[in-house]
Amino acid sequence: MRKRKEYRIPARTNHIWNRHDFMLCCAGNGYRLRPLFRHIGWCLKWSRQRIARGYCDADMWEMYGYLQKLLPDMLQTLKDYRHSSPGYLAESGADACGARPDSVSHAEWDRILDRMIFLWKETDEEMCSRKNPCEEAYLGALFEFEKKYGILGEKLQTKEEKETSRRGGGVTVHFMDELPEYREISERYQEEARKLEKYQSDCKDEAMDMLKQYFFDLWD
Repeated sequence: MRKRKEYRIPARTNHIWNRHDFMLCCAGNGYRLRPLFRHIGWCLKWSRQRIARGYCDADMWEMYGYLQKLLPDMLQTLKDYRHSSPGYLAESGADACGARPDSVSHAEWDRILDRMIFLWKETDEEMCSRKNPCEEAYLGALFEFEKKYGILGEKLQTKEEKETSRRGGGVTVHFMDELPEYREISERYQEEARKLEKYQSDCKDEAMDMLKQYFFDLWD
């Protein structure tokens, strides 16, 4: 039997009462108390829902994001605290008497779990090891564009567009790729974004394939 490791607190927690959501709630509402108390009420409701049915409304609203954090954390905890490994993983390493050495199955199961953990993390934008190489230049250009022309590019609106907006016909939004000086960085950024999206989609497909293959082995 393997010795249990000291409990590891995940780097990214998936609980309801997290600092990030509270900061967004407070900052987005001018640090007033009423929105804070309202958010506390939601957290109490969501906590009861998780106890009663295992998930809450907030988890359902962005289910893929919830699973992107939940699955790698669960897999990492399984790897850190498990007592055994699937015996069939050591079949190729069995000795003359047919015994299955635990060290073989443990090492192979560690490798499989590590791969699954890595793949699920790669599907998440924040945890992904790859980043858009044009992001810094793109954000700099976007900041400059918004400073010159407004967040919605409203300073680029024609007289007709302004008149339509004044009459309640909707606001025409202009983007920075419409201007020659920003077109190149916009196109480069979008091209790299598509490559990154393809990579994350491939990671998701491989992670799903591994989940299907080892689904009934995910227990301790």
